[in-house]
Amino acid sequence: MTTKKWCISFLCLILAALATIMGINYFVDPYGYFRSQSGDCYELDENDYLRELKAEHIKHFSDRYDAYLIGGSKAGALRTEKLKELDGYDYYNCWVMSGNFQDYEAYTEYIVKNTKAKKILLQISTSEIKQFDRESRGAIYETPAMLSGDSKISEYMTFLFKNLKLSYEEITDDSERYPCLETGERNLTKYYNYFNEKKGTEEYFNFLMKKKVDAFYKTLVNGTKDKSEVTSQCIASLKRMKNLCDKHNVEFQVFFGSVFAGQMMGYEGDSFYHFLRQVVQTAGDVWCFNTFNDVAMNVYNYYDIAHYYYEIGDLMIDTMAGKPCKYAGFGVLLNEDNVETEIASRRQHLKEWRAYYEAHGTLPFQGMDDSSLIEKIYD
Repeated sequence: MTTKKWCISFLCLILAALATIMGINYFVDPYGYFRSQSGDCYELDENDYLRELKAEHIKHFSDRYDAYLIGGSKAGALRTEKLKELDGYDYYNCWVMSGNFQDYEAYTEYIVKNTKAKKILLQISTSEIKQFDRESRGAIYETPAMLSGDSKISEYMTFLFKNLKLSYEEITDDSERYPCLETGERNLTKYYNYFNEKKGTEEYFNFLMKKKVDAFYKTLVNGTKDKSEVTSQCIASLKRMKNLCDKHNVEFQVFFGSVFAGQMMGYEGDSFYHFLRQVVQTAGDVWCFNTFNDVAMNVYNYYDIAHYYYEIGDLMIDTMAGKPCKYAGFGVLLNEDNVETEIASRRQHLKEWRAYYEAHGTLPFQGMDDSSLIEKIYD
């Protein structure tokens, strides 16, 4: 074989190999990226590239919505049908896995500039102060090119040339899928199933929460690390979001979502208090459900250390809508006049938690028989 023929054959082999890789990744689509381009692929779940699907859904179907809920994975349990009770708006739930201000700002900017949105509702989950962005965690955590301004062509090619191992794993994966709802809410079916199976048993807490709760006890004793660099980034981003909404006459409302006590203690400290103070200064009146209250102490109000059930979401919405709440301390409307009082109260409660832990080696978590349990109505 001549050198010329050998080179041509080698080139054809390379091209065939590349075409094979692209073809497999396109048709298997392990991340759901290519299926997302139409914006109406409702078979994807939380293990897929939902950030891209949500961006494309907004692009193609924004005429269906008046308002958008933006937040991390906690916010996935806020039902859009219920959110409508706040203001009569039709909402799209734009939650993202491992929420962060880089994504919050990117979605806000796109929505405000490219839709006829009347309102942005932002849920802060507290864990945002851990890291400003989450892109280092993997492909499904990256901000989509459509929102970041990066090259869409480059992004497209990146997904065409992903490791074929991912496509193989997708083909051989026979685990049950729990696709998100059309209006964006997270599908919690598997968590309700586990609740019904394990409620009232030690296994529920031990399997879902114990390991991470135990890791947070050291912060209860030693205090939390300084996060001022991250909180400064988050507040700067929040200010840009607020200014952008004001400029385009879009209502901007912020609230802190409910946090299980087992996770809450991992963030309580000066960095969070400074962050809380600045959020109120920037956003005005801010509902805060991340408080020291009985609901937060009940293991069965949460499906893991970081996330609440639909019923907690409903309770937050009812409270923000002005309905009376029978659970003392669940939700406080913060403003510049009372935020310092709230911070002082939190410091005192944290001391009490620390004293209880030193005496008992745990916190006074509650269970199925306590009045703090929110009745499940969606299971």
